[in-house]
Amino acid sequence: MQESQYWSKEKLEEYQMNEITKLLNHSYKNVPYYRKVFDERGLKPRDIQNFNDLKQLPYLTKEIIQNNLEDLVARNYDKRNLTYVTTGGSTGIPMGFYADKRVVRPREWAFMTTQWSRVGYDINKKNKCVILRGNIPEKGLYEYDGKDLILSSYQLTDNNMKMYINMIKKFEPDFIQAYPSSISILSDFILQNDIKLNLYNLKAILCGSENLYDFQRIKIKDAFNVRVYSWYGHTEVSCLAGECEKSSSYHIFPEYGYTELINENDNDVTGEDEVGEIVATGFNNYAVPFIRYKTMDLAVNTNKVCSCGRNYKLIKRIEGRKQDYFINRYGNKITFTCSDDALWRVNDKIFAYQYIQNEPGKVILTIEPKKELDAKDYKCIRQDFLKFYPDFEIEIKFLIQKLKI
Repeated sequence: MQESQYWSKEKLEEYQMNEITKLLNHSYKNVPYYRKVFDERGLKPRDIQNFNDLKQLPYLTKEIIQNNLEDLVARNYDKRNLTYVTTGGSTGIPMGFYADKRVVRPREWAFMTTQWSRVGYDINKKNKCVILRGNIPEKGLYEYDGKDLILSSYQLTDNNMKMYINMIKKFEPDFIQAYPSSISILSDFILQNDIKLNLYNLKAILCGSENLYDFQRIKIKDAFNVRVYSWYGHTEVSCLAGECEKSSSYHIFPEYGYTELINENDNDVTGEDEVGEIVATGFNNYAVPFIRYKTMDLAVNTNKVCSCGRNYKLIKRIEGRKQDYFINRYGNKITFTCSDDALWRVNDKIFAYQYIQNEPGKVILTIEPKKELDAKDYKCIRQDFLKFYPDFEIEIKFLIQKLKI
């Protein structure tokens, strides 16, 4: 990764086509869904000779994955060696698939640490990190895990934030990993109370999984007096992009996957500031290949070249990920980002869902099931939601299907 990030554009494109060719050959041979896709179009993997040829293959959507998961699993993988991964969040369409964690996790860590190294992260050193990313500490509010201090994103009350700030000062972190929504709440508290942190070892705030808005970036930087770094990625491990040491544009990793920006007419986005959907072909997960996957995330295009020297495609910002907050019964903002985790045990039975909040401390969850849900499922949803959001009441509604008791 340290070497390839400075390859020429031509060498990177050659690498991508080689990876696409390997992926297509594997998928045609081992994945029933893709064998059918090729055969229906009278294609063979050898017919895909360049990036434009790839457009002969259809998009992969969340609905297709939901309805064809078993046929998307590569037959040369033993499912006992795979981990089941779920995703949901901003689109409201939960989805599950399989990944070989023996491959995906180490590769993901290699890419993440490579992009963090642009702002000082050193994989060969024991970087001390504060983590404010939706984890639920065993003690409820915080826990120490090796070189990490993990804080709860769901307990950001005034009293707790005073305690968190004192803990952060004593811990003296090198980095803070955070959801923008969570670190923004903490930054507001720091600025409103004129607190001086004096964190001399802190090199950067690492923000991901949500949009980072300009107003948030400014106040987070003012509160912590360091660079705020943002990246874009998703559970499907098909596209990864991050800022660099020279600019706040997102640099798309060409070694991670092949990314297209597609407009509403299914044409490539080429104009400056033109918005397109991210369509990704991932190189990391051969267990369930994602080829021309429609992420439902929108990005703003730029044709500029960064002065950092990396020949990566740039996007100005991510438009389609909308972060929200819940308001608990005490009037505190609580991050919305992990709300889909409340559904993980019934994810495969749900087609779509929506959260609505009309008053503090009360949330309505409407579910459209694709499989029959029973009283046990209902209990799981309530328990898991309240695990993340204890200061709430939740009302669960079902579309079409009545709950089977």
